[in-house]
Amino acid sequence: MKIPITWLKDYVATDKSPKELAASFTQLGLMLDKPLGDGSVLDLEHRMDRSDWLSIIGCARDLAAFENTPLHLPNVSLKTGKSPDPKYKIQINIQTPVVRRFQTRLIKGIKVRKSPEWLVERLRAYGMDSINNIVDITNFVMVEYGQPMHAQDIAKLPGKDITIRQAKDGEKLTTLLGTEIKLTPSTHVLTSGDIPIVILGVVGGKATGVTNDTTDIILDAGNYDSRVIRKSSRELKIMNETVSRDDKFLDPRAIDIALDRAT
Repeated sequence: MKIPITWLKDYVATDKSPKELAASFTQLGLMLDKPLGDGSVLDLEHRMDRSDWLSIIGCARDLAAFENTPLHLPNVSLKTGKSPDPKYKIQINIQTPVVRRFQTRLIKGIKVRKSPEWLVERLRAYGMDSINNIVDITNFVMVEYGQPMHAQDIAKLPGKDITIRQAKDGEKLTTLLGTEIKLTPSTHVLTSGDIPIVILGVVGGKATGVTNDTTDIILDAGNYDSRVIRKSSRELKIMNETVSRDDKFLDPRAIDIALDRAT
């Protein structure tokens, strides 16, 4: 797990040097994996099957307890949203026991822009490229809280639904990176209008991705059977930041926190 020290200090006040922080994390079980370099980022080896250590806040929480210092969590203040007009509602259908929890948030009237510099810098320090403000927000929250999520362009949904089911043999999906994937029933997908748009817990589809022309999005976050995600990702030979978290047992309550934070 990469821990940019400037990002870590958002949650734990510390004046320790990078070397001293590395020593504290080593005693917690997160050992320094690579040389410190300029000391701005700790690359820590994650040896235990703990999904909370795949988040900045998860690591910060243990460090705060170890150092007997307060943990400062982000302040999230939300107003109750408007009840959507029935014509804008997206029907959610779950047709597989692989899904333990699934939540969505519909946001209209957004403006897709370049991210502010602080967000670009946080992601760059972690090792991620900035895409746009919406995609960057979902990536930021995933690294911060360890909960993957997707943002999809509502106007590009083939239907007025999102249905989660097993893939049908021979169905295809083009990923956000432009790779065409031939699906099998061992893989689960999010579909709309019975067309696959996301490989569950693995990677989003290009067809419904957020672009500069997007104005309305649906955010989703889910908690799935990690065994199924592991099998799907290995069969498809896809390993990414999403898979590294979804193929472990995640706290099912995290989806609520992540959606509120992203909103």
